[in-house]
Amino acid sequence: MTQDTSPSDSSTPDSSISEQAGLPQAGTLILIRHGRTALNAQSRFQGQTDTPLDATGQAQARATAQRLRDEGVRDPLILTSDLPRAVQTAEAVRAAVGGRLQTTPALREMAFGEWDQQGIEDIEARFPEEFGRFRDGDPSFTCPGGECGSDVADRAYAAVESHLPTPGETVVVVAHQLTIFALLTRLLGEDYQTVWPTYRFNHANAAFSRLSYQGGQVVSAELGVHDHLDHLTAARV
Repeated sequence: MTQDTSPSDSSTPDSSISEQAGLPQAGTLILIRHGRTALNAQSRFQGQTDTPLDATGQAQARATAQRLRDEGVRDPLILTSDLPRAVQTAEAVRAAVGGRLQTTPALREMAFGEWDQQGIEDIEARFPEEFGRFRDGDPSFTCPGGECGSDVADRAYAAVESHLPTPGETVVVVAHQLTIFALLTRLLGEDYQTVWPTYRFNHANAAFSRLSYQGGQVVSAELGVHDHLDHLTAARV
């Protein structure tokens, strides 16, 4: 089930350069990882645990929201995981750029089952064979009581596919590290296990990727944008 909420007022989108030049307008899909949480800071598996943003994560979410506003994003459809850390990030984006916010459990992080809230190093030490399969990006590996990467890709893509941007439209997706990774493999037609060790689809907290669509196809992709967050890391906000 999804839920829609809309702000009471929002800004009018600016005309795009392509529209002014009489060229076909691109649609834009922006994928944002949520800001930092305490479990992120402690290097623990977080999965579908209901954790809020910490102070740094809140500042990161605001910085990403401001970056999008500065780049002219206005009134997008915002699809977000219904977990608190994602919703808080999505709300920061909506406060900055307006738009309609829709939550869905289909964009939740991978369920890690018994590994949730456990330290990554502890799991590696206790379950070296199982962790090795996870570390190597095996899309069929399932944590005890959890789900596999292929399942995450299926549910996330199903949630986004019907909302891919039309010409001139911007759609923002707020989700999680492995959810965004899995989703990008489907959107860009990449093999999950092949792209895993390249780190190309990895996102720091509150980093984002931007895909441009024309004719229903991705024509450009800017991945893992995070330079607007560097000052927060340095200051340890």
